[in-house]
Amino acid sequence: MLLKLSITNFAIIKKMVFEPQSGLNIITGETGAGKSIILDALNLILGSRADIKTQSEWGEKCIIEGEFALNFKQYKSTFAELDIDFEDVCIIRREINTNGKTRTFINDTPVSLQQLRFLSSSLVSIHSQHENTQLNDRNFQFDLLDSFAKINSEVLAFQSGYSHYRKNQNEIQQLSSQQNALLKEKDFLQFLLNEFEQAALQLNEEELLENELLILNNAEQVTQVTSLLLNTVTESEQSIVDTLNQIKSKFKAIENVHASAAEIYSRLQSSIIELKDIASEASTLNELVLGDPKRIEVINERLNLIQTLKRKHAANEFNDLFKINESLADQLFNIGNIDQKLEILNEENAKLYTKLKSEAQSIHKSRIKSSLSLKSNIETILHGLEMPNAQIEFDLHETEELNEFGCSELVLKFTANLGMPLQSLNKVASGGELSRLALSIRSIEAKHKHLNTLVFDEIDTGVSGKVADTIGQVFRQISSNHQVIAITHLPQVAGYGDKHFMVCKKEEANTTVSYLKELNPNERVEELAKMLSGNEATEIAKQNALELLKV
Repeated sequence: MLLKLSITNFAIIKKMVFEPQSGLNIITGETGAGKSIILDALNLILGSRADIKTQSEWGEKCIIEGEFALNFKQYKSTFAELDIDFEDVCIIRREINTNGKTRTFINDTPVSLQQLRFLSSSLVSIHSQHENTQLNDRNFQFDLLDSFAKINSEVLAFQSGYSHYRKNQNEIQQLSSQQNALLKEKDFLQFLLNEFEQAALQLNEEELLENELLILNNAEQVTQVTSLLLNTVTESEQSIVDTLNQIKSKFKAIENVHASAAEIYSRLQSSIIELKDIASEASTLNELVLGDPKRIEVINERLNLIQTLKRKHAANEFNDLFKINESLADQLFNIGNIDQKLEILNEENAKLYTKLKSEAQSIHKSRIKSSLSLKSNIETILHGLEMPNAQIEFDLHETEELNEFGCSELVLKFTANLGMPLQSLNKVASGGELSRLALSIRSIEAKHKHLNTLVFDEIDTGVSGKVADTIGQVFRQISSNHQVIAITHLPQVAGYGDKHFMVCKKEEANTTVSYLKELNPNERVEELAKMLSGNEATEIAKQNALELLKV
């Protein structure tokens, strides 16, 4: 995969196209010339957030565009997950407006920074002296060891299973807490539910009881009215019904005389039926008020029970009690239901734990076996970088409990000096030692990981002479299989480059502008000579430069 970078209106860069080739690409330039700006631009198309420093010096929209030649087999799943059409040449573009707002595109498809980072994490790997603290990161250490042992797929499979295991554990914990809380209330919940069962409430019962009580409280008046109706309609010697029956029989005799007579006969018959029905209801009402002298007491007790339940459960309406009753039953049911869920989850996790433990132990054994070989490889490179007494150790031990890395705990130990004990890396290594250690690790990492373009930003700071020459050799070795971009101040390193670019500044329309220039062979000799002797390229320095270039 090859990178091409185009920058427009970025900081003090008006227009710049950086087109490194395969192999080792060297970038040099005086301090402040703008080398870091190129890296800032590259970081932006890899997903870094824009800030005020990215604003154009000319008050115009900034555009940074990176072109990447990609392998379909390696990247098809990534593009499928992003739901973006794959192109052999992937173009990432960041646009920063003058108001600071940005837009991001992959192959002209708008994307979020999260989507961009998902893709870019496998496109370019940038390493600088300031990022050497990554060596102390456990994730990085395990990833390095696993890549060297070629067990990344096994580790990913374990981590997927472990994530599921942890999810189950969290659910078990939540259900257990919920169950414990419910168990404490179980007896009380059952007591409340029993109250509802004993009450045996009926739908709309309160309203019906209140209506009945109203009738019973007005019994005397109801009796007077119903008795009058019954006596008048059906019970007296000359009741309305008897009288109407007599009249009805008369009309029966003349119903064939005229149609209206037949109609009157029919209506009289209906009226008699209706009056009898009214009398029957009145009789029922009368029996209600006269039936049970203790009925008022029974109703009042029942209404008091309903009011007590409403107050106890803060129910505004009578029908709310049915919902509360159902809720109590559900809570008691859930206690048993949680037991069943817990049993299923515990059984699943017990089986999963056994499987994960076996996988973790296998991974741990592979790590121990590979750590010795990885240690030897790193120490060999360190010794060539003028650290003859450097030692490194991957201190691995197996843990009883599983963790995100399996059942391994890892401490990366290091010493640069003879006779000094190995200690945790963050306690013993200086900046220069970390730089050389990082380079050693990166050179091995590049052989065993799917890294593409590697950028080294002054990782060789603080070394010179033979060490610098060895660093150049390491860069050259890595570049045999990867595109490498190295920013350096060391002529010994720069001499190993396949391509040499120089960052310069010039004044243009009363403004300082940074630009990038690819050096031809003669210009390259001149630049290396200046780096060797200072600003002046002496003849001796040029001879030394030719020697560095092996010309």
